[in-house]
Amino acid sequence: MGKSPLILAALASDAVPGLVIKKATALSGDGTGNFDAAVITDEAGEHYIVRMPNSPAAGTELELELKVIKSLSSFGARLGFEIPKPIGETRDSVGNRVMIFKFVYGSKIDASRVNPASNLSLSISRAIAGIHGLPLELVQSAGLPEFSPAENIRARVSELDRAAQTGKVPAVLLSRWEQALEDVSLFKYQPTVIHGALSGDAMLEQDQNISGVIDWKNLQINDPALDFAWLIPGGDQELIDAVLLNYQLARSGADSNIALRATLYSELELAKWLLHGYSRRDANVVEDAVQMLQDLAELASAGELVPLTKSQAPAAQAFVEEVPVFDEIETVTVVSQSWSIDTEEAVDDSTKPIPTQRDDLF
Repeated sequence: MGKSPLILAALASDAVPGLVIKKATALSGDGTGNFDAAVITDEAGEHYIVRMPNSPAAGTELELELKVIKSLSSFGARLGFEIPKPIGETRDSVGNRVMIFKFVYGSKIDASRVNPASNLSLSISRAIAGIHGLPLELVQSAGLPEFSPAENIRARVSELDRAAQTGKVPAVLLSRWEQALEDVSLFKYQPTVIHGALSGDAMLEQDQNISGVIDWKNLQINDPALDFAWLIPGGDQELIDAVLLNYQLARSGADSNIALRATLYSELELAKWLLHGYSRRDANVVEDAVQMLQDLAELASAGELVPLTKSQAPAAQAFVEEVPVFDEIETVTVVSQSWSIDTEEAVDDSTKPIPTQRDDLF
């Protein structure tokens, strides 16, 4: 049973002297997420997030998140959007850490409803370009993960092997993904600082602008295409083209195959979801993943999916000039990855609009 909002509010009052709390609303549902959490409202109508890890693993995750946020603190103005800021901490009666953060205002983004010609589309491009423009030293000095193109490919191959061993991935998809991962030319890119978990939940918008980005625990140096994968399932090619074109204009040096790799990563998330179901021994998740894989396989068999290799679709990426980087990449014999999808609970407050936030934001 998770901590109640009232208990979390009391802990927040202890952590931030002078904070007068008028309202506390549960954010973590029944406590099955990684954190017990609540949104608290002070007497001035400002909101804050109280979070307490409910397992040692979640505690480690919180430490990493705080490390990343500290590293990013001096880049706030440069990024042009808000990031979570800790304002206090305390311990409960048994020593569990409790953190209080300023609330990052904004609404979730439904990529399928974003107009390609809108200011929001442009703001998404600029926000991602800002993240990718962060210095590599920020990640390196913090001891965060760093992956070369060859290491990235090896990770994808290993995960695809694991998914294939379940016997639940249709052959047409295994063949499609293996061919893409064996195409070395597809992975000629310059590794950059990436968010690593961008989604319509992590990017928040207000008035057609990105107002904040949350969920920073996966900051790393890796393929910039990973931060575009969340746009693919919406199926709006015009939006993808517009975002990537404006990204290239905002950040010179973008390679020409980002869209193809983003599509690959987006599809591989179905295999990740399958692996997640097996690791949790959750039959419902496995069944859901299998159904989505079958649906995608039907599209692949009907020739309705975008070809993933550059040789198969030479015109697909003509809008960006290619920059030759990493001409030699280790060839890896192929055959995905694993990603969890979290439940969420909406928070409602009359003083200011509060977006839905996920249980594992911090």
